[in-house]
Amino acid sequence: MLPIKQTLFIVSGVSSFIIFYMGIVNFLTSVDESTGMILLIFSVFVATGTLLGTVHISTSITKPIQKLAKNMSEFSKTNKISNKNTIKTNVKEIFDLNKNFEVMGEKVEKTIKVQKEYVQKLKDMDRKKVEFSSMVSHELKTPLVPILGYVQMLQKEELLGKLNEGQKDAVDEIYASTIKLEKLIGDILTTQKLDLGKLVFDEENIDVSELLHGLIKEFELIGIEKKIEITANFNEDIQIFSDRDRINQVFSNLIKNAIDYVSPNTGCVTIGMKNDSNHVEFFVEDNGLGISDENKKELFKKFYQVDTSSKRKKGGSGLGLAICKGIVEGLGGKIWVESEENVKTTFFFKIPKKPLKIKTSDRLDKKIQNK
Repeated sequence: MLPIKQTLFIVSGVSSFIIFYMGIVNFLTSVDESTGMILLIFSVFVATGTLLGTVHISTSITKPIQKLAKNMSEFSKTNKISNKNTIKTNVKEIFDLNKNFEVMGEKVEKTIKVQKEYVQKLKDMDRKKVEFSSMVSHELKTPLVPILGYVQMLQKEELLGKLNEGQKDAVDEIYASTIKLEKLIGDILTTQKLDLGKLVFDEENIDVSELLHGLIKEFELIGIEKKIEITANFNEDIQIFSDRDRINQVFSNLIKNAIDYVSPNTGCVTIGMKNDSNHVEFFVEDNGLGISDENKKELFKKFYQVDTSSKRKKGGSGLGLAICKGIVEGLGGKIWVESEENVKTTFFFKIPKKPLKIKTSDRLDKKIQNK
């Protein structure tokens, strides 16, 4: 595309050349020499006037348009109208266009300023809310310690005496409910720490084979009790430098979920890993109900439940997978799921062998910006 300045000069140049050419032709072909000379001089004046007129038009029209275009370009980059170039013009259309641009720019600049202030307030409010929730969760956890202690003492006859069957059942129910509440509060605290970027990660050399064998042993009794087969699928000895406890936490959440969603007698849960040059890819696979594509999109969000009905069979806070995602990303990895309904579900998470930790404190800002 040609700039308007070049277009004007091309048009005026061609016009001037034609006028001058016609003057020369008339001069050479005219019978009366004086008449030919007059036509030649006239054509020279007209051609010159055309060129001078083009220069004037270029000065009065193209320069303001170029300045306006530059102002618009700068505004699109900075969103500020205050540092624009001043435009002076006597052309009404250009003057009106520039004026409208200035008014629009001032409104946009004010709107962006207000929006930034509003976003900052939202960030502060959300951060305070998270900090408050974290404090409340911590305070809720404190009284659970003596409650759990006394319940465990009541369960032991040699400490506080023998209970009848009804009392024993009641104490067992209190104990089970206290454990559930303790886990829920623990999950909430972990989630708040992830949001605030305060979850601590410790790194050490880890024998992956030893870690996975330990998990198999840990869940072996649960598998026998629920008549579920828990198997391993790995055959390599690999060392990684990462957080053993956090990886165990991710595996535990995924394995417990898998156990909850497979059927007794036919249920099978497989844990394993695949090795590549820079990462280790862990997985937990089950032959349970599977997950629909619609639910997979929401699965790692906080408090999300696949079954939200009042009659749902599976308990839980809906924080487990969100915590897994936060931990894996905190270790510099990623987590995802592949599933086929009524066939199988596999959760994968990839951890760098020597992870570069991601600062989780940035997540709060991203969450506000995405609202």
